[in-house]
This record gives sequence, C-alpha cells and structure tokens, in this order.
Amino acid sequence: MNNVREDRIVDEATFEVLGQKLKLKRDEKLEGIGPSDIVGFVQSEALKIINQSPQLSQSQVAVLLALKFAGEKLALEKEYRENIRQLRTTAADALQYIEEVSPTTR
Repeated sequence: MNNVREDRIVDEATFEVLGQKLKLKRDEKLEGIGPSDIVGFVQSEALKIINQSPQLSQSQVAVLLALKFAGEKLALEKEYRENIRQLRTTAADALQYIEEVSPTTR
C-alpha cells in the first residue's frame, strides 16, 4: 500500500493507493504540498476506514474517502465564504465608525 518508485528521467513518482498504481508528476503541487504528502494523507485516511470496517472492498473505501474529502472541501468553502462576508461587514462597519468619529472634509 505504500510502494513508491521514483523515476528521475520524467520527474514522476509511481504510487500505489488502494490497489491502484498511479504516476504523479512532482511539479503538480498544491501550494507547496507534494504528491507524496497527498498520497500519504489519503493512505492514512484509508487505513482509518479499513481498521473501522475491514469488510469493505477497496473500491468502497475509495468512494467513502471521496465523499469524506468532498464534504470537508465543501465545509471549508462555506466557512471561507462566511469569513469573507464577516470581514467585509467588519471593514464596512470600521470605515463607517471612522467616518463618524473623524469625518473627512472636502
């Protein structure tokens, strides 16, 4: 489950995740997070599910992981949008307060 083969010629790494062999390019990073970090995280989460429910097939584990990650991503996006909305409201309130306390003269 944790097999990694490095291929320096094409700058790829081969990973095995839930019985599937995948080649990932090293330069395909998400904000400084490399493929081996991502694969390690997925494998760790897969092991948690497998330990809780060993009767599940690898494809069932894969679907559960996809659903879990999608739910987490949607929750983060919702939280992000809410934080941006609150930041805008706070900035507008602060600007209004500054204008009331120290009005600009034109």
